[in-house]
Amino acid sequence: MAKYYLDEIFKEKAECVKIYCGVETVQDKFEKNVEVTLLNPQSIKAIITDVSPASSVWKMPGIISEKTKQIIFKKKYLNLIKASQKIKCKGDFYYGYRINGRLNYVEEEDYIRCYIYIKKES
Repeated sequence: MAKYYLDEIFKEKAECVKIYCGVETVQDKFEKNVEVTLLNPQSIKAIITDVSPASSVWKMPGIISEKTKQIIFKKKYLNLIKASQKIKCKGDFYYGYRINGRLNYVEEEDYIRCYIYIKKES
């Protein structure tokens, strides 16, 4: 029953998100300098919601972010999101959404919920 409601909400509220994958090449193996060449973006549909600063501290402990969004997308796009280098969502580019090189996400039936954020410059 809940899956049916989520499918209906997804049809009504889903927006376009552009996923940029990239190819990493090591420039200097001693200093571990990596250059990323971005590929053409792929568009997927996702539900995008804002996350308040207080809530983002609670959901992502230890991360100081300037702007945080929650995206919900279909499970079939999980590998695409894992391989992404940046995500364009509502006109903003999100680079710093990986914690220790890994994407944080939660699986919920046929959908994945993850948090993307822009790191606050110190």
